[in-house]
Amino acid sequence: MTALETLQAEFQAHLLDQPQHFAAAVKLGGMGVERRLAIYHQAYRARLVETLQDSYGHTVTYLGEDWFESEARAYLIAHPSTQPSLRWFGAAFPAWLAERRPGDPDIAELAALDWALRGAFDAADAPVLTAADLGALPAEAWATLVFALPPSYRRLRLTHNTLAIWQALDQDDVPPAAEALGHELDVLIWRRGSSPHFRSLGALEAAALDGLAGGQSFAALCETLSERFPEADIASEAGSLLRRWVEEELLSFASRR
Repeated sequence: MTALETLQAEFQAHLLDQPQHFAAAVKLGGMGVERRLAIYHQAYRARLVETLQDSYGHTVTYLGEDWFESEARAYLIAHPSTQPSLRWFGAAFPAWLAERRPGDPDIAELAALDWALRGAFDAADAPVLTAADLGALPAEAWATLVFALPPSYRRLRLTHNTLAIWQALDQDDVPPAAEALGHELDVLIWRRGSSPHFRSLGALEAAALDGLAGGQSFAALCETLSERFPEADIASEAGSLLRRWVEEELLSFASRR
């Protein structure tokens, strides 16, 4: 490394409480060296904690500010910021919480929901498919039609009553006690207009969205669903889902193979 790169690396090591000799490179004068370095040391942590608090608002409320700050400060040591933008600093926070607190999966799931909603909020824009667009398609187009999901599309699989906890926190109510669900719950997250939304999914809709995400044509998707859910009226179910997705602005555009 160059002398400048070495100095920068030692300054970062100082901020992260790692062994270094950075203080020896600081010029004397005015405020003492240790006091001056302490200002940067604290400011660095405070800014990153603020970033996590902004990204994980409901998780902050759930844990309490002091407890969350303690977790955030431990996280920033384990996962130093590596991106030019602070927007991505908290990306590993839910997984890190899951490993750090395996006995409290509700905390990691709540954080994952916070992060997914933030991601949906500032995802790239995309054209929204409308009912008029569908109505304008010729009948023969449906044999090869492929629908695309928008950049804001996210999915989570939850094992606890995390949605109920999030909703209570969002209404400034006392959240229910964390409870394991009888089965895993698929959750859809996306942006409608300028606001992020989420809702739970049934098995058939979850499978249908998986097919769309995998690039299946609508016709092939219907065939797959018929095989997987032989007891269901797939023609009716698929029509209802398509209408709902269009109303919810969940399809970004259509193409033909």
